[in-house]
Amino acid sequence: MTAVSRGLAWVGAASSVVGLLGIVSMVVVLRWITPAELGIATLGAWMFPILDHATDLGLSGALIQRDEHDEDLLSTVFWINAAAAATLFALLLALAPPLARAVFGHEVVGWMLVAYGSKLLWQNLYFIPHALMKRDLRFAELSLIRAVANVAECAGTIGAAVAGAGVWCFVIGSLCRVAVTGVAIQLRRPWRPRWVLRLRPARPHLAFGLRTSCTRVLFQVYTNLDYPIVGFFFGPAALGAYRVAYEVVLEPVKVISDVIVAVAFPVFARQRHDRALMIDQLVSFTRLNLVTVMTYTVIAFVAAGDILALLFPDYTSAAPAVRILCAVAVLRAVSFVVPALLEGAGHASRSLRYTVAATVVMPLAFAASAWALGPSLGYASVAVAWAVAYPIAFAVLIYLAMQTLDWSARAYFARIAPTALAILVAGSVGALVHAVAPAQRLALSALATLATAAALLAPELRAAVRSLRSG
Repeated sequence: MTAVSRGLAWVGAASSVVGLLGIVSMVVVLRWITPAELGIATLGAWMFPILDHATDLGLSGALIQRDEHDEDLLSTVFWINAAAAATLFALLLALAPPLARAVFGHEVVGWMLVAYGSKLLWQNLYFIPHALMKRDLRFAELSLIRAVANVAECAGTIGAAVAGAGVWCFVIGSLCRVAVTGVAIQLRRPWRPRWVLRLRPARPHLAFGLRTSCTRVLFQVYTNLDYPIVGFFFGPAALGAYRVAYEVVLEPVKVISDVIVAVAFPVFARQRHDRALMIDQLVSFTRLNLVTVMTYTVIAFVAAGDILALLFPDYTSAAPAVRILCAVAVLRAVSFVVPALLEGAGHASRSLRYTVAATVVMPLAFAASAWALGPSLGYASVAVAWAVAYPIAFAVLIYLAMQTLDWSARAYFARIAPTALAILVAGSVGALVHAVAPAQRLALSALATLATAAALLAPELRAAVRSLRSG
């Protein structure tokens, strides 16, 4: 078994733990906070990943993608990142509370950002050894660290919610995760910076990193800007319900896709000089992602009401939004893989072009749909915007990927279409079982979907695994 397949196995196991912990955390926490409090917390939490990527400057990705490194260069990258984190934290401390009060009407959102900003300083202690471990494909250790850190986050979030921390429980949980990650990474891959700053050798890393950082920041903007738009048009309680719909569909899709993405970038970076190998690897990664994401998505589409009634009984009204977002999830399954290809191949600027297009299209669609359809559909109108506008951004991404590989979109979709069609058939069987089952409809429809998908996809899964082992 190669490093790729071992990496997928370890990251998959860690992602399963993370996904389960995320569900448990949300289910328990929502027993202790109101929909309005969840909405207010979301007004701050949607900016957390933006802050992460803005501070990183894409330098961790540059360390993985590029081959040449020495201790002076690593130390220079560290001090650049530390300066960026300190600057951003100072800006948050000065500006976040008054801006949050003026824009959102809740000053606590600003203080949440300040508290989370302290994490940006702490992460400097481990971001370089973390990147070096990913470059060396040490996914077993990284996966164990990730799992343990997310246990800490789950415990911190639930404990804070039960103790009456309200919106702060999400910040406390995140800080617990980061603290554990930092200590564990340094224990497994100790590293200390030198007192050196040599900017000239670091310029290629900065050039690559800034493009990557802009891509990831913009990605977080357009994929999370629906939250403040829902809050603006429909209020905190509606935002809380919309977040539940998002957590049921698109957040699991991200967690599932992280299994592939975490391995894909360093793998594509190693294969970037072999076009045929990259094409085969892209197809294998896409098929695997479609199998997991689409199978989950069709189950969620068929049994949306049952899932909400079981896990989030106070939010069953979010079922229409859940079903609409399921249509988006299939494209997201593919779109998570392709940027790793572009950046691994050294074309971070192409990934940035896609993200710029999506950042223009998606927020405009969110706002326009909320304004035009909001009176009749409520917050589900923003989910409709996802389904209508995201295919436009997706088309740009596929065009750039095919340009990079000198391949055709028709050939790409022809190779992954059997997987998608098989899962659609499996979902149809699940829908039929759900319609006729007198009881236990969620369990029976899910089992029917999984069994049908396994039967139809068995040959393809074996072929994908063989491809990974030879990759």
